[in-house]
Amino acid sequence: MTKVLVTGAAGYVGARLARTLARDGVHVRALVRRRLPWLDIDDVVAAELDDASGAVAAACAGVDAVVHLAAPNEAVAACHPEGAFTETALGARRMVMAAAAAGVPRFVYVSTVHVYGAAAFEGAVLGEDVVPRPRDAYAVARLAGEHLTSTVDGVDTVVVRLTNCVGAPAHPSVERWTLVVNDLCRQGAVRGHLRLRTHGLQWRDFLSMEDACRLLAACTARERVPAGTYNLGSGQPTTVRELAEMVRDAFEELTDRRPPLDAPDPPDEPPKPHFVDIGRLAALGLRATGDLRSAVAETAQFCQQHRDELAG
Repeated sequence: MTKVLVTGAAGYVGARLARTLARDGVHVRALVRRRLPWLDIDDVVAAELDDASGAVAAACAGVDAVVHLAAPNEAVAACHPEGAFTETALGARRMVMAAAAAGVPRFVYVSTVHVYGAAAFEGAVLGEDVVPRPRDAYAVARLAGEHLTSTVDGVDTVVVRLTNCVGAPAHPSVERWTLVVNDLCRQGAVRGHLRLRTHGLQWRDFLSMEDACRLLAACTARERVPAGTYNLGSGQPTTVRELAEMVRDAFEELTDRRPPLDAPDPPDEPPKPHFVDIGRLAALGLRATGDLRSAVAETAQFCQQHRDELAG
């Protein structure tokens, strides 16, 4: 049986990825800061990435691949940029070195399309050959992690630049409620009213969580995905306002009431989209097939089911 170590397995993507891998018959080992009662994984190592006790090295022993997700998110990085940079970059370095020392054949580093930063101007096509121009601590730290993990001998590394995932978290306590769809769905469940912080005409590449986890799982197999850097997204830009309307549709279906939506006035000239080129993975037969609308509906239903917990 294939064995995969997922770091950050109690996080937004990590917990869902662990479920996807387990569903596919993979033995999942989770590396998390602390054990959580809702985490439905039997093989759990609880340790910090800078743990000196040997726990991280032990977590890498005997696994076929490591998927490294453990790092501060963009909200944490915005509040604590120096600490987030250090934790992200050095954490990635420690994990890949531990994997190499343990003889792990495949290392998957989950980065972000935000590394492109200023290169994501209107009309741009963001292929993996575009020079990254990150503009914030979160993206700079992830780019540093890319360099630190892809230059280590003895381990086959895949860098995945992930776009914006849409889908229900594994548990209400997963702290990713600043993400736009999660935020709107929580508002819809708790308040019955949606408010956007911006005009909503920005373009983003949104990807269903189901697709993200399925394609990340495929990246753990060396025979399917050669070492290198890959964009992982839908390839289809969508505005935040369009996404908000999907949230409204979902709640109308769930509650027979369409929640009102408030947003700041749009600019006189709406921005034009940029595009994330997903051709490299698509050439390997790996592309998104899920429906964004279904991923939004899944998130809305989750929030409606856990309304009391989310209101607390």
